Amino acid sequence: MRLVLVPEPAPWLARLATVLGEGPPAEVWAPWSLPAGPERWSAVPARLRAAWRRRVPAVSEGARVWGLPGWWAVEAGLRRRGRSAPAVFQSRFFLREGLAHAVAPLVPARVETVVAPSLCAREPFAAARRRGARCVLIEDLPSLRQLHADLDEAAACHPEEAFLRNHRARARDVARQEAERVLADEIWVRGAFAQARLVASGVPAEKLRELRPLEAPDARRAPRGGEGERVALLAGPALARGGLNEALAVLEARPGWRLWVRPTEGTALARLVHPRVTRVTEATQRGLEGVDAVLALSWCESHPMEVALAAARGLPVIATDRAAGFGPCTRVPRGDVPAVLAALDGLD
Repeated sequence: MRLVLVPEPAPWLARLATVLGEGPPAEVWAPWSLPAGPERWSAVPARLRAAWRRRVPAVSEGARVWGLPGWWAVEAGLRRRGRSAPAVFQSRFFLREGLAHAVAPLVPARVETVVAPSLCAREPFAAARRRGARCVLIEDLPSLRQLHADLDEAAACHPEEAFLRNHRARARDVARQEAERVLADEIWVRGAFAQARLVASGVPAEKLRELRPLEAPDARRAPRGGEGERVALLAGPALARGGLNEALAVLEARPGWRLWVRPTEGTALARLVHPRVTRVTEATQRGLEGVDAVLALSWCESHPMEVALAAARGLPVIATDRAAGFGPCTRVPRGDVPAVLAALDGLD
């Protein structure tokens, strides 16, 4: 038996066959999941159809998915408790830790492999190792210790951004994440930066595997905006830790460019009142229609989907090492506006 724990919807589920390799079908324990919807979707509102489909896990063929009826009540309680971004941050960790504690006593004796994501693995891994099972860790969260250091560096550069001081994990979460790496036989990470970071922290390189994203469905180059202003898209949400301040500074220095951004909770909307700043939705952001370049200027480890999509479509990407993704890009140091300007000027 191969057991997979999924505390929340996760893009890596679509790569489960790659993670598991050959062997018997997996049992996926995903309490949030829903069964496939009814065949006649036309009678159901579009928003409800979309919300339902997000709860149907995209797993490999043959895998059995087990949900937990009434799980919506747990999530509703966490949403009520987590009304701010820091509270949501901690609620996600609380959910993962709670599932790990609940599942550990239930790990069956016949289990051969246990797959679990960050902060949901320590107790199940400990139980699995006592049975001689293989433990596979999915590092789908950034290193919390590195995250704190990166946020401190960003806050030192932008002391006016109080939000940079709020996004912190508890010391027990940091210790938990590092203990999971020790227990794991194999660790799947999302990019070269994460691999280098773990090796530098003492994790043996032979334990690491690369969890590459699915290929972009459309590899055509997105059409350019127009003959006048060119369009730069800020990858990810418009937040200080995502490089919003640097992107706005680039905009001021290059009047021939327009900046597209996606506001979210924590975005200083007053900063976006600018004749050449356009607020876009997530769908528009990922569509890349009319975009000339993607700016991925994150201070912290992140994996914005727009980077992989832009690389697949042949669009230029200017990125820090924290957000470089998997495709070709021009690397720039974090917070280095002159380097970003030079990279923009070098585009065809």
